[in-house]
Amino acid sequence: MPKFKKGLIPLLAVIYFIAFSFFVWGVAAGKHEIFPWKHIGGVWEELNAYLTFKEGPKKSTTEKLQLHHQEYKTKYTISGLQLRDPQFHDEGYLLISAFRKEQNQVIVELLALADNQVIHRWTPPISTILAQTPNHTTGPNTPKGYRAMHPLLLEDGSLIFTSGAGPMVRLDACNNIVWVLDHRFHHSIELNHEGNIVTCSKIDGDGPNTVLPIRDDGVAIISPEGEILEEFSITKHLLENGYGWLIYGIGQFEKDRIHLNDAQPILKDNNEAKTGDILLSSRHLSTVALLDPRSGSFKWLKVGPWLNQHDINQLSDGRYSIFGNDIVRGYEKTGNRFVQKERSEIYIYDPQTDAVTKPYSNLMAKEGIKSKTQGRSKILANGDLYIEQTDLSRILRVSEEKVRWEYVNAVSENTVGALHWSRYISGEEMDLSWLADLACN
Repeated sequence: MPKFKKGLIPLLAVIYFIAFSFFVWGVAAGKHEIFPWKHIGGVWEELNAYLTFKEGPKKSTTEKLQLHHQEYKTKYTISGLQLRDPQFHDEGYLLISAFRKEQNQVIVELLALADNQVIHRWTPPISTILAQTPNHTTGPNTPKGYRAMHPLLLEDGSLIFTSGAGPMVRLDACNNIVWVLDHRFHHSIELNHEGNIVTCSKIDGDGPNTVLPIRDDGVAIISPEGEILEEFSITKHLLENGYGWLIYGIGQFEKDRIHLNDAQPILKDNNEAKTGDILLSSRHLSTVALLDPRSGSFKWLKVGPWLNQHDINQLSDGRYSIFGNDIVRGYEKTGNRFVQKERSEIYIYDPQTDAVTKPYSNLMAKEGIKSKTQGRSKILANGDLYIEQTDLSRILRVSEEKVRWEYVNAVSENTVGALHWSRYISGEEMDLSWLADLACN
């Protein structure tokens, strides 16, 4: 046998042994979360969620190649705002966070519904924002993935938003960055009774003392100047209040166990809810709750009948509205499946009686209103419902009997751009005084 072949066999054996060792180590790291999982687990979670777009509609391989990451095929034939009830006049506004193909990025628009006019537009300077946050480089923290999630309009015309999985940004009315807060914030953004920002967060470190490692979802309170005033762990509060069975005993354990997607501050005392309390929505536990952060105790907590829900809100009569996506999440190879045929649901919950009603059920079924992985809703003063079908890039205002208007974020003849949690603001709530003397270069 030639000498070079004799030398090659031991070399290949060594390479094979090293490769097999790394394979075994990799399997063990993933299964038991030993080194180096602690260092790469978070990055892998975000990268995997970004590539598979877990919070958004699925795409075929062809669509992934042909369309922008935030662009999807659509079944709708309308574009923009369409009035469905000719007798209805809406004096409110939409604050829309949406991907626009002509700008090739997400923008935020303030749309006056009465005359269907955009009265102001913000264009986030994404490259500048990302340059200030070099520790966040995957998923939504990239130029094509950036989302400007759930923008909050302040009295001076500035906006507060996040990428959906990273730093928080305050942008003034002229698109200048006021501040960037480098942390991991996600999902909802609201103001509390003190004028501070309440949002969901991912707490740094290994999290609370759980039997298995867990993504430590928290609630952060942030000043208008961009300083974290307080941050507390939802998992820790669940464990301390005797709800460990929710974390350990419902289905197969997963690291993203809580998946907090709404932290809604209570602004007015009503029954058991007191100013400063916070409503919580845990998607992966199909659970909503009212937390007193001062004592760390839950005033009530309810699992279902909503499934993988979003967006809980306090109503004026002491009840609560919940947007139930009502899906079975990640079923084998088929992905998310609706429990009821192709529709989601709006639930009204009364903790005083534990009663649950569904006043918009007939309309939701008739119109096929649904969203698998995201969604927003708000019951308005006259009893109408504002709803964002996030996965379908469609926004509606409906009564219990009819659709008032609908808005579709069409970006071409047969595609739509992603929506990123828009807001309905009534005419009474809107203060446009900041526009009067606005002078941008």
